Amino acid sequence: MQGGPSIGLGILASTLLVGAGAGLAGAGPPSEVFPLYSAGERVDELPLAAVLRRDDTARYVSFVYGDCVASSDLGCAPPAEIQVWPACRRNLALYEGAESGGGPAERFTVRGVPAALFDDGTRLELETDRSTIVVFAGARERAFRISAALRSLDDSVLPGRPLPKPVRGQEGGAMSC
Repeated sequence: MQGGPSIGLGILASTLLVGAGAGLAGAGPPSEVFPLYSAGERVDELPLAAVLRRDDTARYVSFVYGDCVASSDLGCAPPAEIQVWPACRRNLALYEGAESGGGPAERFTVRGVPAALFDDGTRLELETDRSTIVVFAGARERAFRISAALRSLDDSVLPGRPLPKPVRGQEGGAMSC
């Protein structure tokens, strides 16, 4: 993704999203319409490089920050990525009793909502209203800095402010799609 054009978050995101209003994603049943959160045009000195939507067996919107230079045919991961999933498809209850990647999760409350660190601190998952926000970063410190910068696309939730609490049924994995 090196050397790409500057991307306007509002313009690019609005071309990718379908929903009942600004900052929502989803074209399925109401339980799969979910608010979107990003870290804006730049976070932790990394520019927004891409906004992607995956809508096949997995459903999420991804905000990719920074770029990388692949040193082999294996490719490389960007320095930071924020994925936003419908809570009915991905939530912390899905990991109960199972190790995910880097071992058991460390549980926290981040910005007023349940959160957990996985993969040796490089993946932070936060449960919000109808969304699960997954922050991928190279280090736990960066994951927490990015989580502090999260905002809703419609600016109803600003950086550093509490995130909306999970809806009833999401915690514990009872929410269905």
